[in-house]
Amino acid sequence: MISAKLPLSQFNRNPRLQTTEVRMYLVKSAGSPIYRTLRTLSTRNLMAATIASAKDPLTGPRYEREPNVLRKKLASVVPGTVNLQVLGSGANGAPAAVYLFTDQARYLFNCGEGTQRLAHEHKTRLSRLEQIFLTQNTWASCGGLPGLTLTIQDAGVRDIGLHGPPHLGSMLQSMRRFVVLKNLQVRPNDCSEGACFEDSILKVDSLPLICLEDPTKSVINYICQLKPRAGALNLVKCVEQGVPPGPLLGQLKNGKDITLPDGKVVRSADVTEASETALSFVFLDVPSEKYLPGLLTHGKRLKKLGEEKLTEVAVVVHFTPYHMSSRQEYKDFVVDNFSPETQHIYLSSPLNQFSGYAAAHRIQHQLHQLAPQVFPLLGEQLSCQSQTLSLNLKKTKLDETDSEDKRNSKANETEEQGVVAMTSFHLRPRKGLDRTLESKLTPEEYVKETHDVPGFLELLAKFKEEYSFPDNSADSYPKIIFLGTGSCIPNKTRNVSSILIRTAIDAYVLLDCGEGTYGQIVRLYGREKGQIILRQLQAIYVSHLHADHHIGLIGLLRERRQLEPSADPLILMAPRQIEPWLEFYNRQIETVEDAYTLVANGELLTSPLSGEQVEPLGITSISTCLVRHCPNSFGISLTLAAKHNSEPVKITYSGDTMPCQDLIDLGRDSTVLIHEATMEDDLEEEARLKTHSTVSQAIQQGRNMNARHTILTHFSQRYAKCPRLPSDEDMQRVAIAFDNMEVTIEDLQHYHKLYPALFAMYAEYTEELEQRAVKRELKQERKRKLAET
Repeated sequence: MISAKLPLSQFNRNPRLQTTEVRMYLVKSAGSPIYRTLRTLSTRNLMAATIASAKDPLTGPRYEREPNVLRKKLASVVPGTVNLQVLGSGANGAPAAVYLFTDQARYLFNCGEGTQRLAHEHKTRLSRLEQIFLTQNTWASCGGLPGLTLTIQDAGVRDIGLHGPPHLGSMLQSMRRFVVLKNLQVRPNDCSEGACFEDSILKVDSLPLICLEDPTKSVINYICQLKPRAGALNLVKCVEQGVPPGPLLGQLKNGKDITLPDGKVVRSADVTEASETALSFVFLDVPSEKYLPGLLTHGKRLKKLGEEKLTEVAVVVHFTPYHMSSRQEYKDFVVDNFSPETQHIYLSSPLNQFSGYAAAHRIQHQLHQLAPQVFPLLGEQLSCQSQTLSLNLKKTKLDETDSEDKRNSKANETEEQGVVAMTSFHLRPRKGLDRTLESKLTPEEYVKETHDVPGFLELLAKFKEEYSFPDNSADSYPKIIFLGTGSCIPNKTRNVSSILIRTAIDAYVLLDCGEGTYGQIVRLYGREKGQIILRQLQAIYVSHLHADHHIGLIGLLRERRQLEPSADPLILMAPRQIEPWLEFYNRQIETVEDAYTLVANGELLTSPLSGEQVEPLGITSISTCLVRHCPNSFGISLTLAAKHNSEPVKITYSGDTMPCQDLIDLGRDSTVLIHEATMEDDLEEEARLKTHSTVSQAIQQGRNMNARHTILTHFSQRYAKCPRLPSDEDMQRVAIAFDNMEVTIEDLQHYHKLYPALFAMYAEYTEELEQRAVKRELKQERKRKLAET
C-alpha cells in the first residue's frame, strides 16, 4: 500500500513507483488528494507540451493526410472523369509536363523545373498525386522532382511511384543532403526493360528506346490504356435470368459474374450492354537521332494498337524536341503508325509561345506603371496566333465524323498549332481537346485592377509629377536583377532565390540559383537576349545547400553548355558538400563537369578571390563569411571595379541567416546590402526557430554595417505581393525586392518614394495582412492566458 502522503517529487523521480500496481491504486483511490493533484499536473503538462509544440513549427504536429476511405471503396470502380491537362508547354523556359486527372487518382508525365509552380498557379492539386512517369533521367525531364517531392511531402502524401529510366532512385539518394524525405516513400521503378504498370484505372506499358552509341542509356516512351467502362445494366435481362434485387445487381454492373442460390451462373456480359471502346494515349520522346532507330522498332506495335477494334488511340503527346519532330523520318513515322483521327499535342514546339506564368505578367504590368525602368515588362514574346483557337486543335468530340479531305488536312496540319498551359484533352466524357481553360494574358485587365483602387491614380500622378527615376541606359552597370525573391517554395508571383548582377559591360554574376532560374532569365529578357546573358555569365555563387537556393544550377549549366560548348567553364562558388551531387550527375546522367570550376566557399574565408581570377568579371575581390543558418551557410561580399561617388562599389549578400556579426564585419561600409527578410516583425520567434531574419532585423543589419542601401528579399511565400513593413522613417534607404525587378545604385536613392503609390495599389492586400496579424495576436493572447491557468 502506498501512503497518500508520498511526496510528489519522489514519485516523479522514482521510476519503480510508476508501475502498473501504482496506477491501479491511483485509479481505485480516485477520490484521494494525490490522485487529484497528479491528474491536475498531468493535464497541465500535456497542455503546456501541446502549446509549446504548436509554437514550434519545426517540431510541432504536421498535417497528416488520412487514408481516403471513399477512394478505397471506389478502387474497383471505373472513373467517370478522365482528362489530360498540359501543365507546361515547354515554352520560354517552362517545363514540358502533362497531368492526368481522374476522379480517383492523379498521374504526372515528366517533371521539369517549374512544374510545381505551374501546378500552384493553375490550382492543380499535387496532394492527390500517386504516380510519376519520366521519359528521361536528364534534368529537362526531372529537374522539378526535388522541389515537387518536398512539396507533396508537406501536403501529406506518404507514398508515390516513380517510373522511368535507370538511376532515378540513385539520383534521389544522391540528393539526400538537401532533399530530406522523412515522411515520403518514393518507389522507383526501372522501365528500361519494358515494365508495365497497372491499377484499377489504366494500364501503362513502357517502350524503351536504347541509345545507339551507349546501350546503357535509354529513353522511355509510354502507351497508356484506360480501363473501359462497363456497359449499362439491362434490368429486363436480369429478370429473365432470375437475378433478385440487391447487391448482386451491383456486382453484375461492375463486370463480375455471379452465382445464384440455385447454382446458376449469370455472366455479366449476358445482362449488360456493350462496354465503351478502350481509349489509349501515347507519350513519345526522341531526344536525338541516336534514339530514332529505337522508335522505329516500335512502329508495328503502335500501328497494331490503332487497328484493334476494341481500342482507339485518341491522342499522342510529343515530348520530342522540335529539331527531331521536324525531321522527315519522324513525321513519316507518325503518319504511318497513327490513324488520321488521332490528335497530336506537340510540347516544346516553337509555336508554343506562352510559358503559362500569367501571374508574373500581372504583377509586372501593375508595377510597371510606377517605374518602367525598374519593373520592365517581360520580354516573353506572344503572337496573336497562340491566343486564338486553331482549326484542328479545337474542342471536338472524338466520335465526330469528317470527310476524307478534312481528315487528311487534320493529319497534315496537326503540328502547326501551339498549345499553352491548361490546354486539356477530355478522354471521359469523350469531348476531345478543350482550350476554354487555357492560360491567357490580359494586360488591360491587369492595369484596370489597379485603376479601380480608390486613390491610386491620384497618388500615381502625384509621384510622377514630383519624382522621376534617373534615365539609365540598357547597358548601365552595376545593375542588380532579381530573378527570385521568395523562400522555400515558388509561388505565383515570387520564384525562389536568385539574383543576377551585371558587374561589367559584358559580365554577369549569379547569387544563388533556385529552381527555374534559367526560365526566369528567358521570360524577362526574351530568348535572344537571354542567350547573350548566358554567354556572359562568368560566375555562380551558392550560399548554402537548401534546395531552394541551388536546384536550378544543373539546368543553367546544361543550357549554357549547349549554347556555347567551347565556352570557358564558369566559376562555381559553393559549399564543398555540393561536390558529391554534381559528380553523381556527371557520372551517371550527363556530362556537366566541363561547364564549371568549383571554388569552395570555405576557402574564401581566408583566401579571397582577387587579381586575374576575377578581373574579367569587373570584380577586384570576392570574400565570404559563415552565417547563422544551417551548417555550411555563407554570406558573400563583392568589391567591383566600377565606382560610385569615386568609391568602389561593394555589394554584400546575406544568403539565409539570423542577425550575424560576422556578416556585419564582412559587409562593413557596403554600397548595397542584399539581406533576407523572411518574416515580418511579429514573427520574430518563428524566424529564430527557423534561423531566419525579420524585416526590422535585416534593416538593422544594414545600419550596423553602415550600408548605404539595403534591399530586402527572400520573403516568406505568405507575402506574395508586399510584406508588412515598419515605419516610413525606417524605409528611407531600404528597398523591397520583387521578381523581375532591376535596379542601379542611382535607382535605389529614389526607391523609397514609390511606397505611397505602391501601398495604395495593394491596399486591399496590405489590409488583409494587418487583419491576419491581429488574429494571430489574439490567438497568441488566448494561448498565453491558457498557459497561465
